[in-house]
Amino acid sequence: MATITITDPDVSKKVSDQGAILDKIEAVMPDSVNFVNLKEIFLAHADEYLFLKSDHHWNQRGAYYAYYAFAQSVGLTPTPLDRFEVKVLNTKYIGSMAYYTGDDRVKSFYDSVEVYMPSKECTMTITDSKFGTFSRNYCINVANKNYLAFLNGDYGYIVINVPENPQDKVCLVIKDSYGNAFVPYLTEHYGTIYVIDPRHATIDVVEKFGDMGLDDIIFMTNVSSANNSAWYKYYLKMIS
Repeated sequence: MATITITDPDVSKKVSDQGAILDKIEAVMPDSVNFVNLKEIFLAHADEYLFLKSDHHWNQRGAYYAYYAFAQSVGLTPTPLDRFEVKVLNTKYIGSMAYYTGDDRVKSFYDSVEVYMPSKECTMTITDSKFGTFSRNYCINVANKNYLAFLNGDYGYIVINVPENPQDKVCLVIKDSYGNAFVPYLTEHYGTIYVIDPRHATIDVVEKFGDMGLDDIIFMTNVSSANNSAWYKYYLKMIS
C-alpha cells in the first residue's frame, strides 16, 4: 500500500489529517447509513495522478476510485477503468488555486484534463435559476477544456436519463462540485440520475422524491464541505 507523508513541518502543521477525519465521521454514522470511507482505496492508489495540482478538485481518475468503492458497497459491478474511452482535453490547465493563493508559482503547475467517457449514451436536462431549463445529449462536455467539462458545471438541478439502463433503477445525488466528476460513472448503472447542488437549488427533496422509490441517495462532497456548518444549513433548507 502506498502512503503519503508530508515531511515539511511548516506544511504539515497547517494540513488536517483527512484520513482521521473520515474515520471520525464513519464512527458517528448510524448503521442505516452506508458510509463509504475512501481512505484505504486512495492510499492504495496514492502513486497515481488523482488530484489536480493547480486546482482544488480531484481529477476524474480520482473520482473513479470513489465510484469503484461506492459501486461495490451497493452490490454493483464497477466498470473497469480501462473500458472507458479516455480523452485528453487540455495539457496546460491552470486551475482555481492560482486565483485562491495569488501565487504566480502555481501558474507553473500545469494540469492535464482527462475525461473517461461514459460507455452508454445519455441525455441531461439542467434547470438553473439564471439560465432556465435546457437539455444536452451528454454529461461530459468535451468542448469545455477544464473541470467544467463534468456536468457542464454547477447547477441547482439536473436529470440524467440513460435509455440503455433499467428505467426503474434510480438514484439521487446531493453534491458539491466534487460530485461533477463522479456522477458520469453512475450512467453505467442507473436509468435515471437526479442531481441536486444545494448551494444553487430550492427543492424540497421530501416533497419531490419522498414517494419515488429511489434505489440510492448519494451524498457526494469533499471533506471540507462535509465538515462545514454552511452545508448542514443547505441540507436543512432542502427538507424544511
